[in-house]
Amino acid sequence: MAAPARREAFRAVALHLGLALIGFGVLLVINRHLGHGGQWLLHRWDSGNYLRVAERGYPRSLPYRDDGTPAYNRLAFFPLVPALIRGVHLVTGLPFAYAGVLVSWCAAAVAAAGVYTLVRAAGGRPAAGYACVALWSCSPYAFALWVPYSEAVFTAVLVWAMVALLADRWLVAGALCVVAGTVRPTATVLIATVMVTAGWAVLRRGGGWRPWAALFLAPVGLLAGWLYLGSRVGRWDGWFEAERAWGQSFDFGLGTVRFLRLVLFYRDGEVHDVRHAAVVALVLLTAVGVLALALDRSVPWPLVVLVAGAWLLMMGTPGSQFSKPRFMLPFLPVLLLLVARPLARAPLVVRICLYGGGAVVSGWYAAGLLVLFDGSP
Repeated sequence: MAAPARREAFRAVALHLGLALIGFGVLLVINRHLGHGGQWLLHRWDSGNYLRVAERGYPRSLPYRDDGTPAYNRLAFFPLVPALIRGVHLVTGLPFAYAGVLVSWCAAAVAAAGVYTLVRAAGGRPAAGYACVALWSCSPYAFALWVPYSEAVFTAVLVWAMVALLADRWLVAGALCVVAGTVRPTATVLIATVMVTAGWAVLRRGGGWRPWAALFLAPVGLLAGWLYLGSRVGRWDGWFEAERAWGQSFDFGLGTVRFLRLVLFYRDGEVHDVRHAAVVALVLLTAVGVLALALDRSVPWPLVVLVAGAWLLMMGTPGSQFSKPRFMLPFLPVLLLLVARPLARAPLVVRICLYGGGAVVSGWYAAGLLVLFDGSP
């Protein structure tokens, strides 16, 4: 990366960190006002599971309910993020919760530089890159970049893998896929994108041995993650069995359609929950966004494949419906290309007000998601 590009990427990181500090500050103030401490907040929902794995390791057996179905357990959480948290704890002496925050913030900074670089690689101007970083940083579910969740690490790996893919750096893209496969099972979308792109390169022009290497290297991390987690309980399909408790089995969209029907026709008794609107808007706007990206000839087609695959996986796995916006957070920068370019032409004062206000709202909404609302965000 040339020196001017590095300076621009550092500015993008500074922009992200500034907005994240505003949002996280709002979250901490509201959390304190509601009578909760920082440690309590940092152990909420998925954070608590990652931190417990980092501290105690994985369970050695799968718990079952009386009806024979698996009970909730930590075997469903992939190993790289807990390993990073434990490593930071051992090196710095920080409590596990604060080590987890440090991991997320450092990874989010790397991701912000990657988002900016990806926009530039896709033909966007510097102002569009900054706009994309800012919008991603103050999006409604940006809280997952501030607390010990896996989204920050996964986003960092994903965006830099796509940067490498667009530059035909096949070995780097394949290696980053290996890393992504140890972070989250949603790495299947990135892996499929890299394999499709590498396969097309092989079919179209031969491409030498590097696309072949990426083609075979991409799924290795995910397969290793599945086998490692299964080995903790002595069965190769241990992760898949554990995942049944979380309702993430692919059902071709039946569960999501059922949820949307309940919400859209006011058949759900919790229609006042603001998260319903967020999920409906996400599903519909993402579908429209994929179509718009596909029609925009200036957007490289692997990015369209990536977001289309993310939408299909989001639709096809029922699980926690309220987690769908968080699931899309790592893929959001690609969708934001549609609005980042025109927004970059807005007056500076307009952009400052939009980003600053967005960061405040992001922190306020995070307090609802992490502190007040029932159900995992």
